[in-house]
Amino acid sequence: MFYKYNSLIEGKDPAKIIKDGLSKTLVFYYPLAGRLIEGPNKKLMVNCNSEGIMFIEADANVELDKLGDSIKPPCPYLDLLLHNVPGFDGIVGCPLLLVQVTRFTCGGFAVGLRLNHTMMDAYGFKMFLNALSKLIQGASRPSILPVWKRDLLSARSLPSTTCIHHEFDERIE
Repeated sequence: MFYKYNSLIEGKDPAKIIKDGLSKTLVFYYPLAGRLIEGPNKKLMVNCNSEGIMFIEADANVELDKLGDSIKPPCPYLDLLLHNVPGFDGIVGCPLLLVQVTRFTCGGFAVGLRLNHTMMDAYGFKMFLNALSKLIQGASRPSILPVWKRDLLSARSLPSTTCIHHEFDERIE
């Protein structure tokens, strides 16, 4: 996500603003600060151990406008705007969220995000970003709280017959 210079945040560091917002957002999205572990039968589980996410600050010695249309997909600068941290592309024991804020000389900045998809789908990630935005703007909590009760999506037990139907007792050959 790219943001041009905005005079409303003159003198404020976008990386600090986003980092502070993330610390507030992760209170509600606490599993993202944990790590995946392998449970019985190789089932993945989240260990909510508060190890945290990975946050990277970077400075680019270029103005955002100089990048022109190259910031549109496919972006040739992706590896510079979202650092490929060795070992981060694993599944078990790795941070579940990586955020990189890159500041440009013009005052603009870019936010790169990498999420382990086992944690949430695109809609859930959109809700996370909405919560981050609202908390940065001063809200005390997200307008829609996340639900972490995965058991709500478990298959239910099949119903069992509790009434005897004698009309089905007779066998026809």
